[in-house]
Amino acid sequence: MDKKSIVIVDDHQMIIDGLSRIIQEIPGFELLTTYHDSIEALKKIPIWNPDILLVDLEMPGLNGLELIRRLKQDFPELKTILLTMHLDRATVKEALSLKVNAYILKNLDEFELRIALEKVSKDQNYYSSPVTEVLNSKSRQIQKTSNSQIDELSNREREVLKLIAEAFSTKEIADQLSLEVSTIETHRKSIMRKLNTRNVAGLVRIAIQEGLVS
Repeated sequence: MDKKSIVIVDDHQMIIDGLSRIIQEIPGFELLTTYHDSIEALKKIPIWNPDILLVDLEMPGLNGLELIRRLKQDFPELKTILLTMHLDRATVKEALSLKVNAYILKNLDEFELRIALEKVSKDQNYYSSPVTEVLNSKSRQIQKTSNSQIDELSNREREVLKLIAEAFSTKEIADQLSLEVSTIETHRKSIMRKLNTRNVAGLVRIAIQEGLVS
């Protein structure tokens, strides 16, 4: 039986090392390669043409969900597993909209990763227990948020809004996202215009209401 091929994208070497070790011990799967840089991964993954992409959510330059979005434009059959610590409504909602096949938390154990890989390889979905709880308790709410205040924001603008609400300065946000300060300022103005607010307090209030921050 052919092995299912996997590519890992994560900007932390420790995470990559741990995941690689586990995958190499699971029969029926093979690790093709790993990437620390999501931009490089976007260019190189089509060459590898893996069966499964295991990707971190938070990475500089291009986050995991945006990487998945772009790759699936040309490779809709690519199976995707999102690795994160985020359980906020907005992140779960976006992952569902992109049809992410598995949503697992970074504090997972080896057994859970095995289950996720096996289910995804069989065209089934898998969500960590805390994610399932979010889906069960908020599934109706998630489905009815088509008129959410942040629906008009781009993925990058949502990232910036979240960081603003977490009290990061403009320069800190620029450094974290590997962007210019002027680019962050442009995003901030666009966010304020789309959300019809004139100050940071208003942005923080909306971010809390929409579940971007607690």
